Amino acid sequence: MGRISDFFRRSRRVTDDAPTQQLRRPTPQAPILAGNVQGIGAREGQEDSFALVNASDPEAMARQGLFAVVADGMGGLADGKAVSEAAVDGFLQLFQTLDAAGDVPRQLLTGTCAINDALFQRFGGRSGTTAVAVWIFRDRLHWISVGDSAIFLMRSGGVFQVNREHTRLNELYLEELGREPSDPARAEHDEDARRLSAFLGMPELREADYNHRPFFLLPGDVLLLCSDGISGVLTPAELLEAMRMPPDEGCRLLETLVLEKGLSAQDNFTGTMISIQSINGRE
Repeated sequence: MGRISDFFRRSRRVTDDAPTQQLRRPTPQAPILAGNVQGIGAREGQEDSFALVNASDPEAMARQGLFAVVADGMGGLADGKAVSEAAVDGFLQLFQTLDAAGDVPRQLLTGTCAINDALFQRFGGRSGTTAVAVWIFRDRLHWISVGDSAIFLMRSGGVFQVNREHTRLNELYLEELGREPSDPARAEHDEDARRLSAFLGMPELREADYNHRPFFLLPGDVLLLCSDGISGVLTPAELLEAMRMPPDEGCRLLETLVLEKGLSAQDNFTGTMISIQSINGRE
């Protein structure tokens, strides 16, 4: 179940006897806008989880940055929902420890490995989850991903996937290169092509994708973190159509587009859209 904890969406109660000037004090313009969408699809239960931190608090965002995570519990294993929630909780704790003055990629990788180990100890390998997480601090983007959930970036009228998915397809492509003649389509249609080669909750984390250097964001950039219930269903053109809209509207369109497919085996779907309005006061 997706959730945005009240702890991370700080608000200040204004009482009836509060000074008038407090009520009229302007709220800082948010440099980032964000929206969320989540649906159950054709599944019996919801096994995706997500969190978004500081999206509604510009002052906290200026101090700590914005953090977002999406986790897709593995439906074929027990406790899919519990393991995705535990992963999100682990990433929220990791966010609190990030230090922009330090080696952020190393912090993210070390923290993600610790989350993996904790999930394996708790669930004993019975369950697993994918995860994609981003930290935006000022004009810098850091991300890390494990599994087949996706991070998309819209820039200059195009949409690009910035992370690499961990599925058997990459291994099958390499196997095809050793055949004569090789046929990429044979790899793509292999029944094992979508099987995960890495996920959180393994005895040892084999793969994690992350940017080794900060990625510099520009005003107008839009990010989409999503489970494969979105990335595996919608086309790049459909993603682009949604990402061109304000995040709340774009997320509603994502839901409409997914449901219009009418897939009998539609997976749970979760998406978090983040629109960069300004960078250091520049629009």
